Amino acid sequence: MTDEMIKPKDTSKDDEICAEIIQYGKDILNSEVFRQAASETHHLKGTVMDHTINVCVVSLKLSRQLTNQGVKIRKKDLVHAALCHDLGMVSRDSKYNGRIDSWRSHPEESAKIAREIVPDLSEEAEKMILSHMWPVAGPLPASQEAMLLCVADKYASMADWTSWLTRHKYAARIKEQLNLE
Repeated sequence: MTDEMIKPKDTSKDDEICAEIIQYGKDILNSEVFRQAASETHHLKGTVMDHTINVCVVSLKLSRQLTNQGVKIRKKDLVHAALCHDLGMVSRDSKYNGRIDSWRSHPEESAKIAREIVPDLSEEAEKMILSHMWPVAGPLPASQEAMLLCVADKYASMADWTSWLTRHKYAARIKEQLNLE
């Protein structure tokens, strides 16, 4: 194989996604509860922090596809909701009576935490957090961003179980840039 055949991977899109996450999510990423999420196991193989970053990445990638089709997406709301959607799972063993209770109750706890750490959290972002567990629990997503988050959460959750995203490069990059390790 010659050097001409080996092309370096274009990382500019990766850099853009990381930059968007940090731009809109800096308050969340720097919060104490988000740092605690790094030590909370989630979906058996990863952490709550890894999962929420993965959901955010998947959400932003899907939003780019929709934007290319002319759909307007509120990225700030999407990033806020994606990074906060499972923060209610932090310390879950002391909050909930088992797994099913945590599935049903963590969206409300996550929305409460989001209101505490995001000064300008929109009502739409809060609704997105509350509906992200649909159809398992919670209301039907009421906006395209809410449905996007719901789909991204399910996709990232399946990937977490197969360990494909638990070592995802985006989570590692963001942790490194913000000294979250």
